[in-house]
Amino acid sequence: MKDYKKMTIYQIWPRSFKDSNDDGIGDINGIISKLDYLKDLGIDAIWLSPIYESPNDDYGYDVSDYYSINEEYGTMEDFDNLLKEAKKRNIEIIMDLVANHTSTSHKWFKEALNNPNSKYRDFYFFRQGELPNNWLSFFGNSAWVKNNDEYYLATFNTTQADLNWENPEVRKEVYKIMKYYLDKGVYGFRMDVINTIDKKEGLPSKNPHLKGYQFPDDYIIDGDKVSKYLKEMNKEVLSKYDCLALGEAVLVTPESAIQYTNPKNKELNMTFHFDLALLGCGELGKYDFRKGYKFTIKEFKDITSLWQNSMYDNGGYIGNYLSNHDQKRPIERFGDIKKYYKESAKALAIYNFTLYGTPFIYQGEEIGMTNPKLSYKDWKDPECFNSYNAMKKMLHVPSFIAKKIANFVTRDNARTPVHWSKEKYAGFSNVEPWIHLNPNYKEINVEDNLKDEDSILNFYKKCINLRKEYDSLCYGSYTDIQKDYPYIISYMRNYKDESLLIIINLDKKPREFIFDGKYKFKHLLTNYRPRNLVSNMIFQPFEAHVYKITPIT
Repeated sequence: MKDYKKMTIYQIWPRSFKDSNDDGIGDINGIISKLDYLKDLGIDAIWLSPIYESPNDDYGYDVSDYYSINEEYGTMEDFDNLLKEAKKRNIEIIMDLVANHTSTSHKWFKEALNNPNSKYRDFYFFRQGELPNNWLSFFGNSAWVKNNDEYYLATFNTTQADLNWENPEVRKEVYKIMKYYLDKGVYGFRMDVINTIDKKEGLPSKNPHLKGYQFPDDYIIDGDKVSKYLKEMNKEVLSKYDCLALGEAVLVTPESAIQYTNPKNKELNMTFHFDLALLGCGELGKYDFRKGYKFTIKEFKDITSLWQNSMYDNGGYIGNYLSNHDQKRPIERFGDIKKYYKESAKALAIYNFTLYGTPFIYQGEEIGMTNPKLSYKDWKDPECFNSYNAMKKMLHVPSFIAKKIANFVTRDNARTPVHWSKEKYAGFSNVEPWIHLNPNYKEINVEDNLKDEDSILNFYKKCINLRKEYDSLCYGSYTDIQKDYPYIISYMRNYKDESLLIIINLDKKPREFIFDGKYKFKHLLTNYRPRNLVSNMIFQPFEAHVYKITPIT
């Protein structure tokens, strides 16, 4: 098995990556046409968001047939060709396993509805009579959907019916799907919301003394049986292949992440966490605006320190990311696109590539793509529509404010087409794309980035190469430097006799940093000009440096 700790993984959201047949929708052959670009970038694996057959109520995360390819993206023959062409370039393919729920268009669910005696009734959660409980879905409405005289559980969108993992037949079907794609040669799976597969026994109401729907958090997240199911999955499938098991663990805690990823437990190889992505959001998630989406650099540092130290010290492992298909572009959240566009994008890249854990890049991030200016008519995301309506109905937010909030946080921000060139439609397609195209593609695109030695793209290549060169970035310990200093994040990565020091000013103002200790140093990477390492240094906004250091005795 390839060493995932040394990898750089690139996420492709196929619908917006590259269109090859001029229908305005990205596809598999479009991905194949850009494999040389990804190889040149230096990535080792592609995480491919769902390409299974789907009615696209949630753009692929509502699967209607796990053994067929969405015809908008191509055919199974095209997928087999993608595997073949990727392996020629020493690039692995990671599939997205969506197994907490299926589409209500899936044949299992259809038969469950049509035949009360079908074995597929117990593949899902059906309840007769009144509303079964007060659970709020992740998408902002009741987690129960009424169908004639009964309800079915859908903790995400209304057309995503939750699977009953308590039923061993469900688990066998999931393992069968996994084996099918592993036998084809995929490298592994990113497992969608995998820590929600255990629901609290009896499905009781959450905080029944309170009015209205209640988010069931610990009733559906990190349940006691999640680890049991993952151990079984490892025994039945994962242990029989050289493959990667990556869990998207919703609202996971460090303690649970350690349980899932410590090798001695034989569950997963790594997880993502959501703490940075939800920084500044209220307790109900990114549509909860009660904190005003404001946060401090100290909070950013504290989250980083918590996860880095917890994982390394306790045998856990995470995937590090700045952005993905569920989160808006990070450069405007954590950087500054007005005065320090390149500097902040590069500083964040240094941050992502020097942490303990495998770094992930989301398509377009490597060229500094920004959030588009969306309006209501541009929305495509079902989560956005549902949450907008929930804000109005449940929180009594005025429509114009609810729209403003939705525009700010909608997943559509990250799903606009990749900017390949300054040609019409950004080189993504020869026809108008399926979703709003950010008009700044003429200034921000791959073609221009490749020509500019000082571009964000070429800096990402440097970060990737740095990580390949220094094992301390892949295996080393993480040690905070001046943890309580509120503006500059600094840490050391140590492995065997190799030590690297990383210093990043995350502020929009110059900040002084005092570094104690006597070291010989070698400057490795910066987004400004190389500087000698001295005890007192003034760092410019978003100035970042990586040094190799050796103590002077």
